[in-house]
Amino acid sequence: MAPSGHLKANALSLSDAIVLGLASSAPAQTMAVALPALVAAVGYAGLLPIACAFVPMLGIALAYQRLNRWEQSAGATYTWVSKALHPYLGFVAGWMILMYYTLGTTSMTVPAGIYTLQLLAPGMANNKLAAVAVGSLWNLIVTFLLLAGIEIAARLQRVLAVFEYLVLFFFAILGIRALISGHAAARVTPAWFSIAGAGGMKGFSAGILIAVFMYSGWDAAIYVNEETKDKEANPGRAAVSSVVILLFVYGLITFAYQGVLNRSALQSSAGNALAVIAQRLMPGPSSLLLSLVVLLGTVACLQVAIVSSSRLGFAMAKDRVMPSFFRIVHPRTGSPWAVTLFMGGINLVFLMLTAFEAGGTREVLSNIASALGIIASLFYALTAIAAVWQYRAVLFKNAGNFVLGGLWPALGAISLLTIVVEAVLTRAVPTSVLWAGLGATAVALPIALGIHYIGKVPFLSDPRQQQIQLQTRRGRFRGEF
Repeated sequence: MAPSGHLKANALSLSDAIVLGLASSAPAQTMAVALPALVAAVGYAGLLPIACAFVPMLGIALAYQRLNRWEQSAGATYTWVSKALHPYLGFVAGWMILMYYTLGTTSMTVPAGIYTLQLLAPGMANNKLAAVAVGSLWNLIVTFLLLAGIEIAARLQRVLAVFEYLVLFFFAILGIRALISGHAAARVTPAWFSIAGAGGMKGFSAGILIAVFMYSGWDAAIYVNEETKDKEANPGRAAVSSVVILLFVYGLITFAYQGVLNRSALQSSAGNALAVIAQRLMPGPSSLLLSLVVLLGTVACLQVAIVSSSRLGFAMAKDRVMPSFFRIVHPRTGSPWAVTLFMGGINLVFLMLTAFEAGGTREVLSNIASALGIIASLFYALTAIAAVWQYRAVLFKNAGNFVLGGLWPALGAISLLTIVVEAVLTRAVPTSVLWAGLGATAVALPIALGIHYIGKVPFLSDPRQQQIQLQTRRGRFRGEF
């Protein structure tokens, strides 16, 4: 039983946190959405942006690990940026993350609907309205399952993860065999591993944004830190472990899958790409295995997205920058049920808007992936900056602090911000996508001003959080390497 108004402590283990981080990134679901977009951006040079995005992403994960040792809060980036830099920046970061998960669920539930129809009613798999309707049903199911408690969600995630990775790796072996035997649509050439083969800097920048989207989600392990055993250490370990595992998983799957179909066939099957790839690699009913694993991986990812957004909303409500009912917690399960239901409902609204958006499924999912890449790049970079600033007094204490606590997170932040600027300058993504990513971020500032001056919220009136920082400088520099 959780104390009144508190999440349930010690409900999750280190392995639970890692599984949640991997489930939030959802390799099967992510590849179903991102692989056609990645091939459209960089051709068959998909390994290059995945490998390059790993370097800054690991630096960001190290920043998360360090900050989590300083303070364990379900708000994570929102809390850390608020206390280390400025409450306004923290609010913007929290807003970005909420938008990320809200938009992200659209990129999850559409494929969930498509793959359900692929299994049950193949003739309707390309009907966007039908896919949205079925995806909405999945959204409702996972939302209500979460009300039973985080432990049940964690057990479900373990089972789904084992099945997902076994099937993905099985088809990866088939894909590599097709490449080696020459039965794939494309042949491996040096262009697969060069920026020129990726279409130059413009294509490479677009590819990096998509790769950032592919990695993003590992930080779900951090949002459950108040509910994890050894909460000072385990969530950070889970975040770093998730990023390293994802490098291997995405690298292998991209290499094995991207050349199975020709580019036009792959792009025309967006949202359904892995089913088409599976049919090419193993014709017959067995190919439906990959459809099933994408469906289950998508459902798992959708569940973790609601977990993360509800925990963030709970933390923001504590500071009165979100509605007070977000703080309601079930006394037996420790579940923040009110904010969980609210976030599930918001997801449904965005999903319904997607159903009536102009353009086909491919354009919708590709644009969402790029917009999420922009938003994730911004809040990840802001977190890394907060980590470097918060621990600036001990960066030169030893080599580990300097490299792992300062240099690497700083380079990660600079790299991600540079990628966003490069994408803007080279128009690597459509103007509508830039507006979706940057516009969704910019709207946070007037909202924060309204909360501060109209709502008279004390949290936003204390810009430097002096008492917290003074306490930290007096010896609470946890997180040294």
